[in-house]
Amino acid sequence: MDNKKSLYERFGGDQQVSELIDQFYYKVLFDKLLRDKFLKADMSRVRYQQKRFFSQMMGDKNTQYTGRDLVEVHKGLNITNQQFDKFKHHLKSIASDMEVGVADLEELLDYVEKHRDFIVFNKVA
Repeated sequence: MDNKKSLYERFGGDQQVSELIDQFYYKVLFDKLLRDKFLKADMSRVRYQQKRFFSQMMGDKNTQYTGRDLVEVHKGLNITNQQFDKFKHHLKSIASDMEVGVADLEELLDYVEKHRDFIVFNKVA
């Protein structure tokens, strides 16, 4: 593993991030636990913003996430820890299928985990 390259570069850049997000939302929309969170969403916009967010989060210096604040976006959705964990499960499954290395996969999941408190507001369920 080349530590001088960002996770974004090691992952394969824009095309691979786009593939990850597209496959991810395909799974999410068929997941009974998660799909209700997206029924009223403009999925083209969600995918676009998520790709930008992930690219920036993974170290792409040329991408700037310009979407709404994460707290603002997620506060009214009543997302639970169980749903967040399922989100991560799908992400891990897809990235594994894409043959992302173990260390890079763990780094990706660590980045996602750091955002839990900005997304999960229903701590009880």
